[in-house]
Amino acid sequence: KMPWDAFGATLCRDVFGGRVTKDSDQVILDELVDSVFTARCFDINFQLASVDGAPTLPDGTSKDECFAWIASLPSHTPPTWVGLGADAEEARAERIAKSIIGKVGSVESARSDATE
Repeated sequence: KMPWDAFGATLCRDVFGGRVTKDSDQVILDELVDSVFTARCFDINFQLASVDGAPTLPDGTSKDECFAWIASLPSHTPPTWVGLGADAEEARAERIAKSIIGKVGSVESARSDATE
């Protein structure tokens, strides 16, 4: 019998440790780890996420079969595979754009002040 609770606790608390600072992010991490690190992960056709199109673990166990499976995964991983909303990437891009605009404005303001 595998100590699944211990694996999950180690991943969620020890590996990620203080990197997770928001309670809502910790909930998402806990749910992700609990859904993957389970006795069911040894079942054939075990899906790595509970969403349409999520990958299943490979049938083979050889190095070549595992590398072939990895190569078959899409180059773009949908945020829904890790429990985030489908709009997560758009929201992130929007925050980055706002940050850049704010920084450019600060630089312009400092430059304007320096020339006066």
